[in-house]
Amino acid sequence: MTTLGIIALDAADYDLAREWGCENMLLETHGKLETFAHSGENPNTLEVWTSVATGVEPPSHGLASTGEQQQWRNPILAYASAVAPYLLPKEARVRIGTWLRGDGGATEDGGGNDGVGMTLRQTDHPHLFEPANRVVRWWPGVTPGEHLSETWHWLNLASTGELTDDDLWRRLYGNAGLEAGWLQGMGQTDVAVAGVHMHALDAAGHAFATHPDRLREVYERIDRLLGSVREHVDDLLVLSDHGMQVAWIDDDSEPGFHSWRALASTTLADDPPKSVFDVRDWVDTHAADSDDRRAERQPAVMDTTEEQLRDLGYLE
Repeated sequence: MTTLGIIALDAADYDLAREWGCENMLLETHGKLETFAHSGENPNTLEVWTSVATGVEPPSHGLASTGEQQQWRNPILAYASAVAPYLLPKEARVRIGTWLRGDGGATEDGGGNDGVGMTLRQTDHPHLFEPANRVVRWWPGVTPGEHLSETWHWLNLASTGELTDDDLWRRLYGNAGLEAGWLQGMGQTDVAVAGVHMHALDAAGHAFATHPDRLREVYERIDRLLGSVREHVDDLLVLSDHGMQVAWIDDDSEPGFHSWRALASTTLADDPPKSVFDVRDWVDTHAADSDDRRAERQPAVMDTTEEQLRDLGYLE
C-alpha cells in the first residue's frame, strides 16, 4: 500500500520558504493555502489545524479559541482550572500554572517529562484520520498535542530567563526530530495516511521575526529534516496553518504575529489543496484507501512464547 505522509508544518511561510529555497517545503507542486481567522484578527493554530482535519469551521468542530486552549491531565487540576477564571486574573493563572508544571525538560539529554502536564482540547467532530488504516500524531485538535503544550511552556520559561537559548533550541530540535522520525517510521508500515504536526518554525518565527539570519537557519534545518522524511514515505503533502510576519517584508506591520501566507505542497502530480477547508476531501481523493486497496489485517506474528516473555521480564 502507498503511504501518503502529511506534515502539518506550523507557521511555514510561503514567501520565506521561497526566499530561502526550501525545496522540501516546496515540493513538486506548491502554492499559497487559503487560511482563515475566527476568534481574532489572525489565523489561530488550534482553530486552523482542527479545521484542516475536519473540513469545517470552528463553530462546527467546537474548538474556537475564545477560552482556554489547554487542559490539565490531572483531574483535580482540571477542575481547579475550570473554576480559576472566575477567581483569578489571567496573569495569576499563568504564573501558578508555570510554577506547577516546573521545568519538565531539565534532564541531561534535554528531554524529560512535562512536569504536571497539560494537553490540548480535542474535537468530537469526524476527521480525516479516523479510518482504521490512517494514523496521526501530535495534531492539534484531534490528538492531545502534548508537544505543542510543552513548546508553549518552554517559550514561557525562556521569556522569563529560566531557559537559555541553547537549552530552548536543544529541546525544540529534539521534538522536531521525534516528529519527523515518527513519520519516517510510518512510511515503513502498511498505512494509507500518516499525519504529524511540527511546531519548530512557529517558535522560531515568534523568536526571530527581526533576526533574518537566525530564522533562515531554522528554516534550513527543518527543510533538511523534511528531506529525510521525503526519502521514507511514498507521497508527501506539506501544509501550514499560517505564516509569520517579519521585519524585512514591507507589508508586514507586526513582526512576530501570524501572517496569511500559509502554504501547501505535494510530491503528487496534482495541484495541492487550495484552502484549509479543502484538505480533508483532497486527502480522501488521493489516499490509497480511497480505491479499496486496503490491505487485509493479519494477527501479529510472535515467535516468542508468553513464558519466554515473562522470563525476560517483559510481562509481570
